[in-house]
This record gives sequence, C-alpha cells and structure tokens, in this order.
Amino acid sequence: MMDKNVKLKGIVIAGILVCAGIAAIVAFLSVSEEGFTYELQNFSSYDDILSFLHNKSGSSYGPSSNGMLKAGARAEIALDESGDGGQSVDYSKTNIQVEGVDEPDIVKTDGTYLYVVANNKVFILMAYPSGEAAVLSTISFEDNVTINNIFIYNDRFVVFGDKYDYLDVFKYGYYGWGGDSKAVIKIYDVTDRKNPQLVKNIEIDGSYFDARMIDEHVYVVATEYTSQIYRVVEENETINAPEITIDGDTKEIPAAQIYCIDVPEFPDTTTHVLSINIETEEISEKTFLLGSSQTMYVSENNIFLATVHYKYFPLLGIDSISEYSNEETTILHKISIDNGEVSYIAQGEVPGRILNQFSMDEHDGFFRIATTVGYAWDTETSSSNNIYILDENMQLVSKIEGLAPGESIYAARFMGDRAYLVTFVQVDPLFTIDLSDPYNPQVLGELKIPGYSEYLHPYDENHIIGIGKEVDPSIDADKVHTPGAIYYTAILGLKIALFDVSDFEHPQEVAKVVIGDRGTDSPALYDHKAFLFDREKELLVIPVSLYEISQEVKDRYVASNGTETLFGEFTFQGAYVYRLTLDNGFEYKGRITHQSEEEMQVTGEDWYWGYSSSDITRSLYIGNVLYTISNSMVKMNSLDDLSEINSVKLI
Repeated sequence: MMDKNVKLKGIVIAGILVCAGIAAIVAFLSVSEEGFTYELQNFSSYDDILSFLHNKSGSSYGPSSNGMLKAGARAEIALDESGDGGQSVDYSKTNIQVEGVDEPDIVKTDGTYLYVVANNKVFILMAYPSGEAAVLSTISFEDNVTINNIFIYNDRFVVFGDKYDYLDVFKYGYYGWGGDSKAVIKIYDVTDRKNPQLVKNIEIDGSYFDARMIDEHVYVVATEYTSQIYRVVEENETINAPEITIDGDTKEIPAAQIYCIDVPEFPDTTTHVLSINIETEEISEKTFLLGSSQTMYVSENNIFLATVHYKYFPLLGIDSISEYSNEETTILHKISIDNGEVSYIAQGEVPGRILNQFSMDEHDGFFRIATTVGYAWDTETSSSNNIYILDENMQLVSKIEGLAPGESIYAARFMGDRAYLVTFVQVDPLFTIDLSDPYNPQVLGELKIPGYSEYLHPYDENHIIGIGKEVDPSIDADKVHTPGAIYYTAILGLKIALFDVSDFEHPQEVAKVVIGDRGTDSPALYDHKAFLFDREKELLVIPVSLYEISQEVKDRYVASNGTETLFGEFTFQGAYVYRLTLDNGFEYKGRITHQSEEEMQVTGEDWYWGYSSSDITRSLYIGNVLYTISNSMVKMNSLDDLSEINSVKLI
C-alpha cells in the first residue's frame, strides 16, 4: 500500500455529528496545517481509535501516534469463512460508463434469462425464446430489507440492499428514536433457475452506497456516520465497533483493518470497502475514516470517491466574522482495486462541485474531473466551470477554468483524449475539449443552440447523442427574475440530439427530435441505465412520461397575457423507439406502454408527476425481440415492426 497523499489547502471546519436528532453548537476555530502528515495510518486497538476521534472532536486536531501503524506494513485480517434451442443470440447489456467495469442495476440479462427487481422482490424469468417467456422463480426478502439492485455472473446472482432494525429508546443510553442500518449483500447459486439457493449472506454496518464488478470480483462500498461508531452522551465517550456478519456469524471489524488519514478535519463518515470473489466466495474488507462520499467513479484499477466540502474561516473569538466563507471544493479519495486487493492510494482536492459520476474519468494514469464553481442565480459571485487533471498521486498537473461564466454544467462526458461539456442558462453550449496532452488541455470548439443536454452518449468516435430538454428563450423573457436566468416556462419538451464532432473545432447538431411539451420527462435524463442504444441495430429506446399542451390551453395562455398556466397534461407513459442513423437521423418507429386503458385516461392534476407500477423504466433486446420492463410486467415486441409477441406479469 502506498502512503502518497495530496496535502489539502485552506482552512477547514472542526466539528462532530454526535447522534441523529441531537443538536450541537460548534465553535469554528483556527486550524493550523502544521503537524499533519496527510498520510494513511491504521490502528492497533480500539482505544487508539477512541483517542483519535476524541482529539479530532476537540481543540486538538493531531491524531494520537500511540499505537498507530504506518499502512506500509500491511495489516489485514481475512474475513472469509471456511437461448433459443441452444442457439447463440446477441443481447444488450447494462449501459455502463467504463468498459469492463459492470454496474449494478434493477434489470440484468444473460441472453436467456431475465433478472428483475420489482416490488422489493427479485424475479427470475425464462426470457428467450420469447414465446416461452415465464417467471421461473421469485425471491422474497424480510420486511426490513429493501433491495436496491443486482449483478449476475455466470450461475451466480448478487443482490444489494439495506436492512433497518428499530431499537429500544434506551439502546444508546438516552431517550429518543433510533435504529441500526446495515448494508446487505446476498449471493445466490442459480444453476437451477427455478430453485435459487442462497450461498452467502453478508451484512455490514451502515448503508449500501454503490458497487462495481470487474471479472469475478465485486467491490461494494457502504457508508455510515462516524457518530454511529464514536458516541458522546453527556460527556461520556464510547466506541461502538463496526461489525460484519457473514452467514449469521457476527464479528467486530478488527482495529488493524480501520484506516484514517492524518488531516485536520473530523472524519464525519466511515466508509467500508468490501471485495468479494463470486467464484470462491472469499471476502476481504477495509474501513476508512473519511469525509462523506456522495459520488463514485470506478475505473478498471481504482475507485474514486468524491464529496463536496465547504471551507470555513474562523468565526468565534479568533478573527472577524466577515471571514466566513461557503466556498465549495470537491475532495477526492483514490482507492486501488487489483484482483480483489483494496489499497488506499491518495487524497486530492479541486475547486467546485461535480454533477455526477460522468464528471470524473481516469485515462492513461491521469484523473480528469469537471466542476462548477458558484451558482447561476448568485448575482454577487457568478458561476463558472472547470476541468482539472491530476496525476496518479492526485496532484494537480493542469486545468481549464472560467468556462461559460454565469452557467452551470448540465452534462459531462470524457472519451479517451476528448471531453465534452454541456452548460446551460439560456442556450446550450456544447464544448469540445482536447485532453491529448494532459499538461496542456485546450478548449477547441463550442456550439451554442437552444436547449440543453443532461446526458451524453457516444454514437461513434465522431458523433455524440445528447438527451435533455428543448428551450425557447424568447418565452416569458420579461419574467426572468435574476440576471442570466431563464424562466421555467421557456423549457419545452424532451429533446434528443445528434452532434457531429468530426471537425472537433466546429461541432454541429445534425439531427434532433423533440417529444411532447412542457413537463415531458424521462428517467434517462438522470439515470443512464434507462438509456438503450445499439449502433449496429440502429436502435435507440428511452422511457418517456409524455405531457402535451392542447391548442385550447395555448389559446387561453395567449388570451391571458401569460397569467394562465401553460403546462402539459399527462397523456402517455412508455418506451419511445427510434431508428437512428447518420444519414436519416431519428426515425420514429413507435412506442410501447404497459398501462391499461383506465390508467391512460387519468390526466391533469390526478396524474401530476405521478408514478405507476406500470411505468416502463428499462428496456433491452435479446435477438430480434425488444423487452420493456416495469414493476408490473415484462413485455416483448418485435424489433421489426414493434408488434407484441408476449407479456409476463410480475406478481
């Protein structure tokens, strides 16, 4: 394990979250960076952990060195307890960010079977051939377990979720309401799909955060507030050792497997990283006392955990209160994953906040990240956007700052030596950025068009698909309430666009389609796994909640001089299917719904931003059959003409 860390700059807040529901008054004190190594350390006992957290929560910020071990000496305790008639068909897989790094989802397929999370159950279906589709088995869970998503690997099936147990009010020695939360990982042998067998049941303190799978190794991240470990009640300090339970055998996580970083601020979140070999069922775990993790990006070699951090200047008794600042930075933790081995590498920091996992990327040993500083609505401090490039030790090597002043990042995508950013406030600038020289990144092109994209997806190396909203900036321009802002009524229907970036300095929008009117939405805007695209099949499918504005409403709006509400009424929910080619752009093939006639008749306020168990959330194909999935059914349609082939209810 390497002890390479980046020194955080600036002044940080000292404080501690003691217990849920208990208010605390925190005095902000001046913090000196002197005396901190910014290196990874681990503990020899829980007494050392108690001393460390006590010092962090008080006026002394230096971690106790008594009993602390350098992480260079590896100290880890293993936690392992001893088609169609056979014809091969092609099928779609989960839309992921990094090739070779699978992401968990609520729907998975292996080309023959379908695995679906619905109604807090897991359904295993015979999916292909479609004419024989049927539910083979259903896995139910305890009432206090909530299932989030799943993986499949050959004849193994992995379920991720959370378990919550309510506790007596005297559990922690004080009056109040509380409970224990545990992340749950269950591994099933599904050699016999009609009779899945639970072969490994893992529970660890905290809540399930996210997971990735690389070959046979699954890496799971769970988090919990450090206040669940370090408890202070009426000045009495106790350590509640985090626990892991494997097949009913509960053990404390050894102190030697708990790591901290020698930095000034209090580690408000405890992060558990588990490595599970699905084939051998070997399990290892390491715990890190870090700041809260809000977003995760995983390459083939590393996990990157990111969180927005607010810097505070001294307030009480040290300096003037005017020195208070709410400046945002993003703190990054790099954790190596290598054939099941987990090692902390480095910590870094960049200005601003990120949008989502697509704001981060690792390429040729360099880490790239896109951030926004400030807010478009802030008249005193205008927003701007940046790209930072860090080396393998999370040290800054180059940057681009000040892009699109007054706007915010709505979409980002890194693709090899290129990056694409979409910012928005009135129009949709698409920036093309050359990263081929990581020490000298350059913005080469910019395209300004109405509307914006919220998700970018590669069509090929020279074309990008964007999905977002259409905008007419001329609508209600007189109602703009802050400089640079745009009134919400200017946002129109759902927009899908195709961009040509073959001339990287002059990107062009070469095709687009707009679905519905104001209010039309799609899960694909914020969940890339809802987006289905296959270039060879010329297929694009997205789930859509359609809202439409009648001519009568438009006429009333004009007659009322803009005082009448101009918002669409719900008219449809289902999957929109397009043929997408470079020559012809988006060709509408049709749409599929799971809703009954009765549901389709519900409109207006009765369905305003509503949700139904028949809402389609995922789509995939096996062979020449399109499968659409909701909580109520799986429906199969021909990819040729979208004619219905079969359907299976999920009950």
